[in-house]
Amino acid sequence: MTDLLENIFGTLFRPASTFRRMLEERTSVITAAIIVLIACICSGAGSILTQSVFMSMFAEFPGFEPATAPSFEEMMFSPTASMTLSVVGGFISWVVITGILHVVAKILGGKGAFTEMLVLMGFAMLPNIFQAPIGLIAILSGGLTGAFISMGLVGILAIWVLILDVLAIREAHKFSTGRAIATLVLPFVVLMVLVFILIIVGIFLISML
Repeated sequence: MTDLLENIFGTLFRPASTFRRMLEERTSVITAAIIVLIACICSGAGSILTQSVFMSMFAEFPGFEPATAPSFEEMMFSPTASMTLSVVGGFISWVVITGILHVVAKILGGKGAFTEMLVLMGFAMLPNIFQAPIGLIAILSGGLTGAFISMGLVGILAIWVLILDVLAIREAHKFSTGRAIATLVLPFVVLMVLVFILIIVGIFLISML
């Protein structure tokens, strides 16, 4: 338990040295899975809390919602669905995204193992534990104020997670920060290029009809 708490604290405040130590100590994938589970539960709780904030924000604009449209309450996920989606989606994205980044890192000369990437990328999700308190702060603030606070703080968390992702890739594959950033960015660039090509092809095919 002491080692786990040390890894949690180190990931949040001394990530680079903590990641190196975790690799040396061969921190297990099961430990990382526990961290992912905690992060996903907190993220789901934050989602549940912020949903009500956004609903109350729209309520401040009478007539905003068209009469024929479903109510915002109907459009929102139930608490059970939100939590399930957060946990299941979180674990799937952890494994799939780590796998994609691992392949890209190998292409760029990385030397790490997939299990090492899984461990460090799992711990890189740790800042998401703050999503639950962010949701609570948003509810206490209420309305537009709560919604803007929530969006701002969640944006900060996203940047924090991206920074930890870069450090995790760098330490796991033992190469430069530049290559780690390239590893993280390249899949998104390729995806955007593919989407752009598909759009162009679609427009061309439609114009031919």
